[in-house]
Amino acid sequence: MTMNNRKMNNYSLMRISTVFVLTVALVTSTLAIPFMPRTGAEPLAPPNKPNTPDPANRSTGVSISADLSWNCSDPDNDTLKYDVYFGTTSPPKKIVTNQSKTSYDPGIMNYTIKYYWQIIAWDNHSETSIGPQWEFTTETNVNTPPVFGTPSPANGSINNLLSLTWSIPINDHDGDLFSWTIQCSNGQKTNKTGASNGTKSLSLLGLAYSKTYKVWVNATDPTGSNLYTRKWYTFTTKQSQAINVIITKPLENKFYFNDAEKMDLSGNKTIVYGKITIEANVTSNAAIDRVEIYADGKPIANLTNVTGNTISYLWQPIIQFNSALSLKRTITVIAHDSEGNNASANITITKWRFHPLPWIIAGMAIASRFVLHTTVVGLFYNVQQSRFSVSFYALRAHYKTVGPLQMRKGNIHFKHCTGGILIGPTTLTRIGPFHKFAIGSFTFIGNVNADKIGFGGSLLSRILQRRSTGSNLLNQ
Repeated sequence: MTMNNRKMNNYSLMRISTVFVLTVALVTSTLAIPFMPRTGAEPLAPPNKPNTPDPANRSTGVSISADLSWNCSDPDNDTLKYDVYFGTTSPPKKIVTNQSKTSYDPGIMNYTIKYYWQIIAWDNHSETSIGPQWEFTTETNVNTPPVFGTPSPANGSINNLLSLTWSIPINDHDGDLFSWTIQCSNGQKTNKTGASNGTKSLSLLGLAYSKTYKVWVNATDPTGSNLYTRKWYTFTTKQSQAINVIITKPLENKFYFNDAEKMDLSGNKTIVYGKITIEANVTSNAAIDRVEIYADGKPIANLTNVTGNTISYLWQPIIQFNSALSLKRTITVIAHDSEGNNASANITITKWRFHPLPWIIAGMAIASRFVLHTTVVGLFYNVQQSRFSVSFYALRAHYKTVGPLQMRKGNIHFKHCTGGILIGPTTLTRIGPFHKFAIGSFTFIGNVNADKIGFGGSLLSRILQRRSTGSNLLNQ
């Protein structure tokens, strides 16, 4: 074999060896890749199966208000979501999709019913795990008595009003009609039979301050459980609210003249001449309902719709004496608030200024004895009054004259008369054509002066005499 041929054979052998080594390496690497660790790759393990159901599988007597719960985990600690299947048929229908919680509230279930449920878990790589189907049976319906809600005012509450409405919800979950009674420790109560669900109440009036009251409530459903629910509650009323009255006018040791303060006095005196405005300051935590003012125990004012803290009343009595003819007067102010509280204040004053009317009456009585005057009673014609005298025709009249140390009386018929100034009461009723005739009485100063009437008067007298039936117009 030549040298060239030997070289060619060696070269071919090397090429074949190289190809063989590369082929082996490629096959080896290809087969080795699936079995080598994959750093940074996503886990592919699915969640563990949902487990530990509550209610437990095939349990009975489960409350109709029970919730469903379970446990579930993921080998790779992935976030899990759940589909919930629930119902009264098997297999149950899907109720919830992709919820995060491991519990589910099915609401109020029916009594003595078998329910089926199942949970499917999903991780965030869409890997899933289907849990087993579970089942349970709810409790048997047991009729229960009515139940109470939260009362108003709340149990144990304080600072409540003296008049309030105490109320409480009463409900029968079975829908039975029931009877109920609410009674307070102050003796007030209310009740009803055949009632339905709702709030029941008791109106309370006239409660005392700072007192704790107890309220008893009982209810029963005769056509249902026939059992009673009984409970008592308490509440406390508010503390007494202070009310205060201060008379600000008139004040002690002051002299007032026609409602104006004039000077200070000493010796615990208050003197009022003429009218006076009674003023007082009234304070209370509650609204002021009314203010009464008395003088010597007799009411002189009743002020309602009081706004603000200051009240006033102008007092100007006609007669200034009290019942004992004394000038001393006691003014009392009594205030009442909306909570039934009251307070009072008083002041004693000396009230001057005598009213002129009693003196006028007394003067007239004296004058009636010492001033000459005449009173005439009867039927008159053409009574005329001037500034200083009176004139009239006395058709049929009776007169009486009274004066110092004298008195006389008599009759006047068909005479023209004159007298002094009219005084005292006058009671005349105008009658006849043109109201020239008058019947009644009047009084004037001095004696009566009578003259005979003329031809016209004589004719009038004859006419009247013809019409007369014999009866007198006046008692003589």
